[in-house]
Amino acid sequence: MYIYGGIAAANSLSDVFAKGSDAHTAMSILMWDKEHLNTNEANEILQGALNKLIESSTALLGGHSIVDSEQKFGLSVTGIIKDSIFWRNNTAKIGDLIILTKPIGSGILSSALKAGEMEFSKDLDFVKSMLELNLYAKNEAKKFSISACSDVTGFGLIGHLNEMINQSISINLYANEVAMFDRVREFANIGIIPGGSHKNKATLESSVLNENSIDDIFFYDAQTSGGLLIALDSSNTNELNKILNDKGIQSKIIAECVPKSEYKIYLKK
Repeated sequence: MYIYGGIAAANSLSDVFAKGSDAHTAMSILMWDKEHLNTNEANEILQGALNKLIESSTALLGGHSIVDSEQKFGLSVTGIIKDSIFWRNNTAKIGDLIILTKPIGSGILSSALKAGEMEFSKDLDFVKSMLELNLYAKNEAKKFSISACSDVTGFGLIGHLNEMINQSISINLYANEVAMFDRVREFANIGIIPGGSHKNKATLESSVLNENSIDDIFFYDAQTSGGLLIALDSSNTNELNKILNDKGIQSKIIAECVPKSEYKIYLKK
């Protein structure tokens, strides 16, 4: 439960970091399934979240809790832009390259855990990644002129790239450059895929040209606390990516902004 609370907090904070902002305050929202979670477990959720807030220098102002039939927890986070530079998600330019700062596949692996197909450990790569704050990637990116930024969560990689489209650009997504957590393909191949990922594909695939009939469900996988998508001029992308890698962040250059054409996203090898 402690890890659950930490992941929920990291996910909530990410929306603020994706705007180039620091997080300053938060309110917690606990919908407590008292039939299945005892008081100690509820306290663990709150402590896990609190420690992530402390890590990001974010003040917890208070919160609300109610009894519910299904356990839910989250945070309402407020950030402040101090340098007047606000990162929008749809202002990328032709020629920009896009960096993704975490691997994908957490939705599929979470489903494998729920199905009893793998054993939970706090040391699993995807668990550690979901706990990792996007604060650190944001701080390094702030040293550059960023064209646009988003974070990858419930709509999957393609869904959040789709949000970055504007009237001037389409996006080439290079499938072979996208990092995935271990065992993602293994579980997907036996049909362990979240319903949300299938829904993402059904909703979005008409905007995507899959040029080489690539196995593409991974790119629609609904993520929790995924990485940042950072668009910037190609002349600076390698430098930022190296800095992120040197800081231990698993970033890769995965996409390119190209002149607007028939499809919003072109999935390429």
